[in-house]
Amino acid sequence: MAAPPPIRVGVMGCARIARRSVVPALQAVPGLRLAGVASRSADKGREFAAAFECAFLGDYAALLARDDVDAVYMPLPTGLHAEWAAQALRAGKHLLVEKSLAGSLAEAEDLVALARANRRVMMENYMFRYHAQQAAVRKLVREALGEIRLFRATFGFPPLAPGDFRYDKALGGGALLDAGGYPLQACQLFLDGDLRVRSACLNGPPGGADLWGGAMLEAERNGCRVPAQIAFGFDQFYQCGIEIVGQTGRLTTSRTFTAGPDVVPLAVLETPGRKTEIPLPTDNHFIRLLEAFERRVRADEWEAPCEENLRQARLQDQVRRLAENPKERSP
Repeated sequence: MAAPPPIRVGVMGCARIARRSVVPALQAVPGLRLAGVASRSADKGREFAAAFECAFLGDYAALLARDDVDAVYMPLPTGLHAEWAAQALRAGKHLLVEKSLAGSLAEAEDLVALARANRRVMMENYMFRYHAQQAAVRKLVREALGEIRLFRATFGFPPLAPGDFRYDKALGGGALLDAGGYPLQACQLFLDGDLRVRSACLNGPPGGADLWGGAMLEAERNGCRVPAQIAFGFDQFYQCGIEIVGQTGRLTTSRTFTAGPDVVPLAVLETPGRKTEIPLPTDNHFIRLLEAFERRVRADEWEAPCEENLRQARLQDQVRRLAENPKERSP
């Protein structure tokens, strides 16, 4: 049987993550084809196109008008998603969008409504979820920890370069919508119950983007309330891991969110009288993410990512709301 035609993907913007990680991974997935790149800067767009031997498609509107583009990868700042993700969905394009999908729950709900109305797959690029190490960690939890009693996740790093858009609140900057999205996703990955935020804090200059923060969550599982703690930030000692405490042991990792293809992630498993370092599988989580995107597009599986997008946006909304109103309690 002949292979189906490739899904043709246009790239909207020349962001560093597109150049360094996503586009090379896209070119490694047989079922996807790089159709070209669009940019507000013709010079940047042509240079990017030359680097990846693809077409320069003009500006963003020109990309969306093309019939030979089936899907869009959008590495634009979060503050531009409400406009351009909406236009991409209205143009009938499937969409892989950099995190965070939206700057607010209301924006996310509007975009999800468009994805549903147009029956289009819309996924956020939380690539770490697809890394082979996550399945290995879940297996260790089942076999060695028993019921989870506590979950912790942290993702923080030293200050970004001056002028980085993530410091710009108007462009959807801030630690919650960037680094904070990862530990919230990790909570959802490992705690499959009804997850809610119970308290939160966000810190940053008055009127500016939040630079660091954290939250306490709980998951309703089997009639119990399991606590989860997250921390994230732009101006701190590098942290990139999870801790899971169970009935019979404790497991930690240190490269949960950023393990590149050449990195061997490690888990440390502690059980009574024993501490073991366990190498986890290497993987290219960008390739795995793009393979999942392709599968969903071909299967017309647009509803599941809509629900994923809404769960993430609701948790981010709860964090912000409780950080701004500490006496409030989430429903």
